[in-house]
Amino acid sequence: MSEPVFVLHTRNFRESSLIAELLTPGHGRVGVVARGGRRGRRGGAGALQPFTLLQAEWTGRGELRTLTQAESERSFPLAGERLFAGLYLNELLLRLLHREEAQPDIFERYLHTLDALAADGDLEPVLRRFELHLLADLGYGFALDHDVHGQPIAAEARYRFLADEGLMPVGDGVRDATADGAGAPLFSGGHLLALAADALDDAEVRRSAKQLTRLALAAHLGGRPLRSRELFRRRRADPTQ
Repeated sequence: MSEPVFVLHTRNFRESSLIAELLTPGHGRVGVVARGGRRGRRGGAGALQPFTLLQAEWTGRGELRTLTQAESERSFPLAGERLFAGLYLNELLLRLLHREEAQPDIFERYLHTLDALAADGDLEPVLRRFELHLLADLGYGFALDHDVHGQPIAAEARYRFLADEGLMPVGDGVRDATADGAGAPLFSGGHLLALAADALDDAEVRRSAKQLTRLALAAHLGGRPLRSRELFRRRRADPTQ
């Protein structure tokens, strides 16, 4: 079987092999063993690099298949913060995707997102769009222009995010508040409407979008932190790393 794939992660296996987690359109996340992959290019294993579009073949059944061929078709050069952003995307997909579930839309979105990361431009809108589309594609999406009661979002109101439900309006007494009594963030209706319209030019809208997607993703990632997010923070604190 041959499919276009991206490598999400590799790890050493036994003395000379690799286990690779692949993102595919037709089978979602697939685990393969690249036998002898650490010794050379047997079966194209040397092509198993992240952020590279590959054409790959594998055989077998079960949790891990056997890679038989992998050929590079196109690479997406990422460096600095863009590399860390790419690692973040990969970790999200590893944590959220189940194996052997077709994900053609996520595959296509990932490809276009790598294209955007490899180009010049602001990273934040690229990451927020990927996160929102990923949530929607996995069935975890929520309306940005209507609240949990089906009422249109009001630009002057404030809303709290409820996992697996959506946006809940809060009382007029917190119209200008940025957090509720428990410290959970509150979101400006104006920012939510801008996000619904994919208008991410304003820095405050981007900040709200980041808080919102982080809350939405946390509900499905469990309590384990994302390693790539910590690496990204360290990179921004010390750009010489």
